Amino acid sequence: MAPAGRPQLRRDGDLRRRSHPLASFPQTVRLTGALDRVPRRDFVYCSGWEERTPFAPLRTRLRADPAWRVHDLPTGHNAMHEAPEAVAAILLGG
Repeated sequence: MAPAGRPQLRRDGDLRRRSHPLASFPQTVRLTGALDRVPRRDFVYCSGWEERTPFAPLRTRLRADPAWRVHDLPTGHNAMHEAPEAVAAILLGG
């Protein structure tokens, strides 16, 4: 256990890692119809945890949809931490 006032080191060694906020699970999404105005749709698939990811079926579905660009990165779930340059290139339209 970490001393009071100090963050506890997580198993992956990242002190910034936190549990997912509970409120994000029951929170509803309001659809406004603005989806058609989104100029580019990118999906980043992190293939480095292929045996545990729940996103493989979504990757398959989006690859068949011409409105989406699917990118595979050989990282675990935290692509920004493991491959920041690759993620930045995708975000910048690479």
